[in-house]
Amino acid sequence: MEIQDIFDNHAKNYDNERRDLIPCFDDFYRIAIDVIDFKGDNPRVIDLGAGTGLLTLFLLEKYPNAKVVLVDLADNMLDVARERFKGNENISFRNENYLTAEFDGEFDIIISSLSIHHLNQEDKVLLYNKYVNLLNDNGNFVNADHFCEADDRVYKKFYKKNDDMILEKVSLESFNKVNERRKFDDPDSIQFQLDCLRESGCDLVGVPYKFYTYAIIWGQK
Repeated sequence: MEIQDIFDNHAKNYDNERRDLIPCFDDFYRIAIDVIDFKGDNPRVIDLGAGTGLLTLFLLEKYPNAKVVLVDLADNMLDVARERFKGNENISFRNENYLTAEFDGEFDIIISSLSIHHLNQEDKVLLYNKYVNLLNDNGNFVNADHFCEADDRVYKKFYKKNDDMILEKVSLESFNKVNERRKFDDPDSIQFQLDCLRESGCDLVGVPYKFYTYAIIWGQK
């Protein structure tokens, strides 16, 4: 089964599970948008691995006139997003692989949540090079994601801490479905991806938020 099939199969329940499966849900999504430094009110935005559009939903609270392209492999996930943003002519959808998708012009903001950790290191380097190059000067790149630690012993401790909190809220059956999706995970360290942002052309990079294995990294070109 391909990764898009896994997410297509979980599309209807995806949003309902988020608060139970992400112990830091509110801070995680809120700070990912709060850190963005864009002075206007109508940025051009790409949401990579947008899924059901959760992160875009938070973005539109800050930038209601944003023009956003949501890109995802799983069309059933995008169907949820299409319904969520029905009637908003500033929102468009691309059922594509964002590593190979082509875009016209430059963008002010590129965001992603819980998607880039599915890529191997080589593809992460490709992604950051590709999309930082699409940013305008002073453009922002935000990745709210799952990261590993440089020391695997620390990572295992933090991973277990997250799982313990999840198991307090969900059934074992639901937890096992989460583990099914985790087979496609290939997380890298925060430092590796900060280096990717910097080497791709971001002048400023930083970590505005971290909670065990969840973190937000930010770069400004």
